[in-house]
Amino acid sequence: MIDFEWYRSFISIYKHRSVSAAAKARILTQPAMSQHLSALESEVGEPLFIRAPRKMIPTLKGKELYTKIVPLIENLESATLEIRHASSKTSLAPIVRFGSPAEYFTKAVIPQLKDIDIRFIVQFSTAGLLLEKLEKDELDFTITTQKLNTSSIEYVKIVEEEFVVVTPASYSSSAVEISDIEVWLMEQKWLSYGVELPIVRRYWREHFGKRPEVPPIHIVPDLRTILEAIENGMGVSILPTYLLKDSLEAKRSKVMFPHLSVNNTIYAAYKIEHRSNPVIEGIVKKLKGEE
Repeated sequence: MIDFEWYRSFISIYKHRSVSAAAKARILTQPAMSQHLSALESEVGEPLFIRAPRKMIPTLKGKELYTKIVPLIENLESATLEIRHASSKTSLAPIVRFGSPAEYFTKAVIPQLKDIDIRFIVQFSTAGLLLEKLEKDELDFTITTQKLNTSSIEYVKIVEEEFVVVTPASYSSSAVEISDIEVWLMEQKWLSYGVELPIVRRYWREHFGKRPEVPPIHIVPDLRTILEAIENGMGVSILPTYLLKDSLEAKRSKVMFPHLSVNNTIYAAYKIEHRSNPVIEGIVKKLKGEE
């Protein structure tokens, strides 16, 4: 009799093209994963992979089996998760270990997910660190602007955030030509999220075609704090527009050169093996504004 776990191991090996990577993704030992594959091949009666150095290449039989069973396995797992999720509503809501930049979670995520029947354990950090935690199964879901070069994580575009130059409300400029705008910006005191000037570099490359020559006066790893500093006249920076509504309406800050902006893609990220989880699907739909 074929064991359901053999199919899950086969699918993982097929996706990762590696027994060791598949074992890591499934939190199994490599010998256990190899045993599952060997048992399934014995039942099928043919090899499902060609064992090449550092790579598992699916045979025609392996491709045929994968095409047939993946929809069945995913539907079965999805149905099981839906039943589990439905039954959990009679007791406690499911817990999601959620990673995000602090300011984005506060301003953009909470308004979207405030009514969803989920309990959050939230971690705030940089995109790179959060993705590492996701890969290690220390998080279930994260918001990120970066991508890891790994096949175990799926990324779904949530939104394009727009970044603009933000100054204290009292600032003004008569600069119109691009060269004059650059000169004006270089004369300002700059606040930055990091010493590498991450978004400032992109802004300079896109509009001035070179690297910025504006050493930051203050380094503050929180966009909300940077906005507060701008409102108090400490300098200028480049911030996402979603953060500015209240400040602009209260005339505590100003967007300078609004025709010059840069975009940044925000993704939802989670393990591929959880793509059919109804909880994950619900969060993604909420964040994309589809529910």
